[in-house]
Amino acid sequence: MIASQLGTIISLLLFALFFIEFPSMYFVELVVLITLLAVSDGFLTTAVQASLAQLFGKDDLQRANSLNQSTSSLAEFLAPVLGAVVYTLISLDMFAYIEVGFETVALIAIIFLKFLKNSKISDAEDFQVADTESHIVSNFIEGLRFLWENKLYLVFSGSSGAINFFFATINIGLPFFLVDKLHLTNTQYGFTESAFAGGMFLSGLVLSRLNFKNQSLKVAYFSLSIFSLIVSLIGLPYLIALPKGAYTILFIAINIVLGLLLVFSNTPVDVYMQQHIPEKMQGRVFSMDETVSSILMPAGTIVFGILFDQFNTFVVFAFGGLVMLVLSCWVLIIVSRRKEAAVPISG
Repeated sequence: MIASQLGTIISLLLFALFFIEFPSMYFVELVVLITLLAVSDGFLTTAVQASLAQLFGKDDLQRANSLNQSTSSLAEFLAPVLGAVVYTLISLDMFAYIEVGFETVALIAIIFLKFLKNSKISDAEDFQVADTESHIVSNFIEGLRFLWENKLYLVFSGSSGAINFFFATINIGLPFFLVDKLHLTNTQYGFTESAFAGGMFLSGLVLSRLNFKNQSLKVAYFSLSIFSLIVSLIGLPYLIALPKGAYTILFIAINIVLGLLLVFSNTPVDVYMQQHIPEKMQGRVFSMDETVSSILMPAGTIVFGILFDQFNTFVVFAFGGLVMLVLSCWVLIIVSRRKEAAVPISG
């Protein structure tokens, strides 16, 4: 986590210096900066996710994940607005220096984190983990073997990757549908987009106060099923002639609900995996999940971009939503047949 933050800080400082010396090459400099930040943020995200079980007690994991989700959602909501305001007032290189200041604060906070001693999150200690000096390829193979021998985690990872692929139905289809088909103005569309982040923020706060005990996975995939059903029906308003204001209000409500359901479907699964996967395997499992998602999400963007260009909007929404519904119901059935509190049975 410290190395990731240092990488981010160094990247921003180098960008600011090169931007001053070579202002005409700002586009190349921005591309390089974004690439470096994506790499360092990827390491940081995986490290944080794998470390939560060692930073919080087992009973506090859901609250920690939920509040983390609320904070992230609030940042996603405020960042574009604040960024646009600040960018109009200062130059891009000064913007980078300000960001260095915030990243330094985060670095100091990371340095002072206190990890729990002798924390034991899982009883699956019989799984032999490769020592820390193993080669990266060996570690990756160990992670794959762990997933293969623990089928429930494999189901989670596989279904998560597939859902990320079909989630492009929303990422690509909703802006296209609202702006191109329903002809909402930029301001109206902005309100609907903000509602999604607002729903996620509220959901994180609500989830931090709840305790599902042994039903968290069922709640997660039931929420995902409802989410998928709503997605499959999103195209229906196009069949009804309404004023733009009515469409705006309708999709503000829909996006709030979708944001709520998304957090309710993601957070319980993350908590369950943090509680049951051996600590030494969490980084490998979460990094593989991140890798699969980073591959399938752009692929989904390309595929659904083509589909929305070639086919009826309602049909594409129905297709993407129904596939996600089938996947979520399938996992819900698998989860319902197992005792959730138990460590998944090895394959």
